Amino acid sequence: MSERWDLYDEANRPTGEELRRGERMPKGRYHRVVEAWIRTPDGRYILQKRSMNKKNYPGYWSCTACGSAIKGETPEEAMIREMQEEMGIRLEEDELILDRIITEFPAHYYIYRIEKELTESDITMDPEEVDDFIFLDKDAIMNWVETRHMTKLSYYREFFEKWK
Repeated sequence: MSERWDLYDEANRPTGEELRRGERMPKGRYHRVVEAWIRTPDGRYILQKRSMNKKNYPGYWSCTACGSAIKGETPEEAMIREMQEEMGIRLEEDELILDRIITEFPAHYYIYRIEKELTESDITMDPEEVDDFIFLDKDAIMNWVETRHMTKLSYYREFFEKWK
């Protein structure tokens, strides 16, 4: 069964409409996308390398986990599910810190920060979703944004500078 999304207006209010993944997003409608960055107590961030099987940004380095909220799911539920599916990392809702919501057609992007003690052995990648992962400090991430095959999103610099 294909994934279905609830739709929202530009102000992020539910419209009562839904859309099947792959269908064209109607003008003036948005769905919800979640993404999270995990930082370990030693100041390293976990990045994933998106699977070459992904439709969007295959083989690109990105945040720890991301994905679309499915019908009936809150952004927090979606983030917990996506992190478990992609990286095998279990989260609790109280670990999610909503940093910002970015509205850019066709989605409202919920960006989360997570502080969590993890090591490489705590991660179990789903090979359909993720090809690799790496732990990097803030300076290395800023370098990767500029020099590596990484999704380039406008909020990165300010996001990492603000995260104390």
